[in-house]
Amino acid sequence: MGALIIRFQFDDSSICLVNCHLAAGQTQTLHRNNDITAILESDALPKERDITLCSNLFVGGGDGSMILDHEICILNGDLNYRIDTMSREIVLKAIQNNNLSKLLERDQLLVSKRKNPTFGLKAFVECPITFAPTYKYDVGSDTYDSSEKLRAPAWCDRILYRGPGKIKQLDYRRHDLRVSDHRPVTGTFKIRAKSIVLSKREKVWRECQQKFEAVKRKLAQEAK
Repeated sequence: MGALIIRFQFDDSSICLVNCHLAAGQTQTLHRNNDITAILESDALPKERDITLCSNLFVGGGDGSMILDHEICILNGDLNYRIDTMSREIVLKAIQNNNLSKLLERDQLLVSKRKNPTFGLKAFVECPITFAPTYKYDVGSDTYDSSEKLRAPAWCDRILYRGPGKIKQLDYRRHDLRVSDHRPVTGTFKIRAKSIVLSKREKVWRECQQKFEAVKRKLAQEAK
């Protein structure tokens, strides 16, 4: 398990990009879920010590040291989630018949999002999958794994995002490059960044304070 984290500031918005590789193996769903939790809960990033900058850039009272402190997060990589309780032959037949919905019902990541209230990716969004499983191919061909292990196809390669009202995914697709046993996936995003005008914010803040004081005085008078 491992992750590469990049974060940056665009105008006055904080964006965090996470590329990760989770535990492999058909039966390792719990291990993968624990990997995600460890990645998201680690304080691996430099802490912002300026309180004003923290309030401008980060969410939930965060200081930028954790992934979920950022307003916009995109997480991708070989997440290694497989298709549960279904034989390889049934999976291959469903792919051949383009019956992806049958397979997605058993996708370990989607099942974890539906059934596990503490799942680390529960608050993340994934666009509907409309492409065939991206793993595992014989390198250089369009044939799913024909080695002695005969691994069942799965959607190991995923992109998820988080940032309510600030990010929208425009497409989600796979690409038929044959140089690996995986097919790469890409997504295009539209991001809404904010820019803070300090003079305007200070004016609004003063107006709010004045209104609040007026309400306090009114309540005090009514109490008498």
